[in-house]
Amino acid sequence: MSLVRIALRMLAVKALKDRTVAGDNVLDSEIGILGEDEKGLHIKPKKGRFIAVYTDDAEAKPDEQRAFHENGLVNLCLEYGVTDAMQEEVDDPDRPGSKMKVIFPTIPHASRMHDFYLDILGRQIRSGLSDGQNEAAEVLRGLIRRVVKVTCERAGSDRTGERVAAQKLTFTVDALQDPQFLDDIPAGAPFAKFLAILASGDVDDQKLGALILDHIPASPEDLEEARERIGLTLTELGSLGFEYVPNADEDSEITNVTIDVTGKQPVEVGA
Repeated sequence: MSLVRIALRMLAVKALKDRTVAGDNVLDSEIGILGEDEKGLHIKPKKGRFIAVYTDDAEAKPDEQRAFHENGLVNLCLEYGVTDAMQEEVDDPDRPGSKMKVIFPTIPHASRMHDFYLDILGRQIRSGLSDGQNEAAEVLRGLIRRVVKVTCERAGSDRTGERVAAQKLTFTVDALQDPQFLDDIPAGAPFAKFLAILASGDVDDQKLGALILDHIPASPEDLEEARERIGLTLTELGSLGFEYVPNADEDSEITNVTIDVTGKQPVEVGA
């Protein structure tokens, strides 16, 4: 689970819903939205224009540290397109030997007007995510250090090679590290603002926000916090001169310290 990836998807949906020609048909993590069968490419949502937001591959390089909470480069993907209602005759299951007409949504071949609306929609997506007056977009940008690469691909049929009225826009972004402890999300921080948006949303948003908070533990005492952040083992910690004793008595005091200098006899110093 990556909490920042969750935030990027949810904020992108909120930033774009009812702000493009796709209206409220903005979907979260509908990765299989564009499918292909013997009839060619088809689509799940209702007739009209649509945007599907999801996160794809990610890669992090935490140098020499064992930092398991790094997100690194994340692909934030938005598939969008135009659908038409198609009519087809199929066998009627209730009347053997008879046919019935069904209407299903499909993606048409690319055309002048479809391409026009695709480019308009692509422009609106970029503008929506850049809008300084859009709270969700503002918080989303706060969770991103920089946009590393932007790619735009037209969807096509692998079976027929046909080009259709759908595109995929991918933003490769350098995302912030996941909050490891509650101290990582002070008031005013981008992730705190994301949680505030969920808390002020509908019942589903509030439930998801509570579930996310359940996975962010309170900050431990200093030495344990440093150990977890850097990924040191107890043995490594001891080799650095820190003798970590879990659940030690908080009132215990250091009474003797042994100083070991190379080439000299160890010297014990009392408190």
